[in-house]
Amino acid sequence: MAEGSEAGTMRSGRTLNHLVPGRDCGDCVACCEVLRIVDPEVGKPAGIMCRHNTGTGCGIHATRPDICRRWFCLWRRIDALPDEARPDRCGVIFCLEGEESHPNPFARFCVVARPVAGTRALRSPLVKQAVAMFARQGMLPVWTHRHGVRTLVYPPPDLADAIQRPGTTPFRGLVPAALAWRRRQGAAWPGE
Repeated sequence: MAEGSEAGTMRSGRTLNHLVPGRDCGDCVACCEVLRIVDPEVGKPAGIMCRHNTGTGCGIHATRPDICRRWFCLWRRIDALPDEARPDRCGVIFCLEGEESHPNPFARFCVVARPVAGTRALRSPLVKQAVAMFARQGMLPVWTHRHGVRTLVYPPPDLADAIQRPGTTPFRGLVPAALAWRRRQGAAWPGE
């Protein structure tokens, strides 16, 4: 799936309220480069280092805009991710992303694994384990990102088909799980 214009965008809005105690960004500046930032003060495209970055942190940290104060990657928010999963260590930044108006319901609120410096990191055992953990949880769609294209990891294709087309899917045995998934998400689906 090619990404929409809002994919990988850091903006104010939906966040988790929890930060893992004792975890801080340290020298990691992955979000400063990987993400698109929508803000009049520090706005920038994805894949370009923020002009305020010093290489080891933010040059305007004390006065940085609210968008940067409130956004945290999932490594900062989920204690089940090991210390080695910090984006600058594992090469992947795990983000919560969402586009409420996205035509694909699986992209409206989801976990996305975005490589920091190259897609090879997506194949590392640690990153594969983290992606599998998010998929096992089953609460949100999970995507990987490569070269501007996102690939849906969870739900898998047969369940995704049953979720999208419960009345006509050839995967009839998955319809009860698909309907339960749709209820949990509480989102409108195309054609409804």
